[in-house]
Amino acid sequence: MEKKEIKISIIMPVYNVENFVAKTIESVLGQTLKEIEFFAIDDGSPDNSGKICDEYAKKDSRLKVIHKENGGAPEARNIAIDQAKGKYMYFIDSDDWIEEDYLEKMYDLAEKNNADSVITGFYMEYYQNGKDVTYETNCDDNVYTSEEFRLNAYKYLNKSILSLPWNKLYKSERIIKENIRFPKTKWDDHHFNMDFFMNNGIVVTSSMKKYHWYRSRKGSETMINYSDPNMFNKRKEHFDHILKLYSHWNIKDENSIDSINCYYAGRLFQCVQELVDNKKITYKEKRSKVKEILNDEQTIKSLKLAKTLSLKFKILTFPMKIKSVSISMFFGRIVSVVRRILPGLFIKLKEKEVHGK
Repeated sequence: MEKKEIKISIIMPVYNVENFVAKTIESVLGQTLKEIEFFAIDDGSPDNSGKICDEYAKKDSRLKVIHKENGGAPEARNIAIDQAKGKYMYFIDSDDWIEEDYLEKMYDLAEKNNADSVITGFYMEYYQNGKDVTYETNCDDNVYTSEEFRLNAYKYLNKSILSLPWNKLYKSERIIKENIRFPKTKWDDHHFNMDFFMNNGIVVTSSMKKYHWYRSRKGSETMINYSDPNMFNKRKEHFDHILKLYSHWNIKDENSIDSINCYYAGRLFQCVQELVDNKKITYKEKRSKVKEILNDEQTIKSLKLAKTLSLKFKILTFPMKIKSVSISMFFGRIVSVVRRILPGLFIKLKEKEVHGK
């Protein structure tokens, strides 16, 4: 396939997904947009995922399989970025799937508006209470100039719409010229997006939802528990990149500042809740780490600037504001109990809070 014929390069890291990757591959190769190249990067997967990719590659030359030693999804994506020839890039996870006209519709929106990026809503799918349940994450229909997007970006941050990679189409020229890559860190996709939007041009947002993101499957009815006792430091790094983005944009309006700090406040409480739920550290260590969170300068500042927190988070973060380690941990323990005993209710409340459902 000639370079000029490739409209989109699709990039998919693959690791331990032998029960799901076939559906993902079929959803990509079955797209109505045919002028694509599709990279499947087998990241040293110990199961049959790589072999499954190879079998599909024999049938369709657009699929290019790269086998490598395990190095993580960021490294896998970056290897494919260096080889991609499409006008746009699209990233997909190897256990999700897309509807057949998704790429074509995003491509048409990008071309029609000469956009740097197209951003859409998506479906989040859980297995809870013995059945599959789907939640929608909605996006609106807009064509933003560079400045307009910067003033409105806060609307998409707290819904996770801005941070995720697979609900977006990216102009390849920007990625290559600015040497934007996925860093080897937690939430690498968030950092990639912050760097991409640092110098954004036209951004199109679309209400279409054609990506299906599996959050939990049969046999795993709850959300992932983060066992990293140092998650707070990674959350700070995560938020620092947001602050860097807004500083670069020179955006200081009240709505933006309030929203990004509400975003961080909710994740600060999550850090406390995850620490309380952590089985790998002692109670004394938990108290010490919670105290560190509550006394952190950015924590204090963000809790003060977060003016429009929901009633739920106003209650949950109140003991954090008054720096009460014991009450903060108590609230974290209550949430952990709800999460463990009533996972369906926990997920429903979480999605209502974050995604407006």
